[in-house]
Amino acid sequence: IRRVTAGNLELQVPVSGPPEVRAVAEGVNRMSAEVLIAQKAQRDFLANVSHDLKTPLTSIQGFSQAIMDGAARDPRHAASIIHDEAERMNRMVVELTDLARIQAGMLSMKSASLDISQITSAVAQRLSVVAQQKGVILNVDTPAMPPIAGDGDRLAQVLNNLIGNAIKYTPAGGSVYVNTRVNLAVNGVEVVVRDTGVGIPPEDLPRVFERFYQVDKVRGPERGTGLGLAITREIVEAHGGRISVASEGEGKGTTFTVWLPSPQLSTVLSKRRG
Repeated sequence: IRRVTAGNLELQVPVSGPPEVRAVAEGVNRMSAEVLIAQKAQRDFLANVSHDLKTPLTSIQGFSQAIMDGAARDPRHAASIIHDEAERMNRMVVELTDLARIQAGMLSMKSASLDISQITSAVAQRLSVVAQQKGVILNVDTPAMPPIAGDGDRLAQVLNNLIGNAIKYTPAGGSVYVNTRVNLAVNGVEVVVRDTGVGIPPEDLPRVFERFYQVDKVRGPERGTGLGLAITREIVEAHGGRISVASEGEGKGTTFTVWLPSPQLSTVLSKRRG
């Protein structure tokens, strides 16, 4: 244990001896494993944020220098690229700030009685134009749900990210399915966003909610910030809910399921049990 606390985190403490000693050894081994995971996530975070800031900064510096030197063949195009890269950096900073505030419990969230199906339907309606332009079929089935307590704007942000991603990663001719349903087994309502798109490799599934982690490694102005799903999870969990992802692999589509507790369902089930 002294060697582990000195920094040798890969060392496994032998699990032997009386029950109390075994329990301590197992606890130390679990702690070491969690610290290693946290350290790796921190290294990945620093590497990703450094790369995601360096790429647009290099582009901005290069094109601005070309404009100043009079070497840009099309100054308007160069200025447009600078604008897009700066906008992406600004979006990254805003999202990082939001994520930090949510994790610190400093982001104020309103609480009102909401029908999640109405919010889901409204977001899907706004994004239907994007789906139509891309040639993706958007199927929406959102029957009225029991009320939940939450912040409508933040939940709309969650759904905008999930449905928007589903459309983005589904090729023309594919489909996106959005539906709401009651889950009596866990006293809540669910929003399911399923697509027939590019899918997610099994090795990437456990990491899709990490900050800056992106399954699509392509770099460029059209690439996201890698923060959307991290923020989405934080918002869902701040509402006492859960979010999960499933995919059978590349090219086989992806399904995101958001569960949110419903006070009404909890009351009804409590009365039935009583």
